[in-house]
Amino acid sequence: MDSTALRAKVREIVGEMSPLGAREAHSDDRLIEELGYDSLAVIELSLRIEQDFALTTLSTGGTPDIATVKDIEDFVEERATAATDAA
Repeated sequence: MDSTALRAKVREIVGEMSPLGAREAHSDDRLIEELGYDSLAVIELSLRIEQDFALTTLSTGGTPDIATVKDIEDFVEERATAATDAA
């Protein structure tokens, strides 16, 4: 999956899972303040991202502070690239 498609898919998932109801998510949207995510919703989101992008477990540490949708896009792209390079 190329970078543009990956980032679009992340935005789609984040918007779809927003606790405030499905909405279009933008890269600069803040998860808590603008999209209504709380700690449980973030865990659910991380599990969905793991599943949809076939990433190794994200909840075992090593995850950066994530505040915006762009932070998630960057993180997923980095992990996906690392997985591709390792293969």
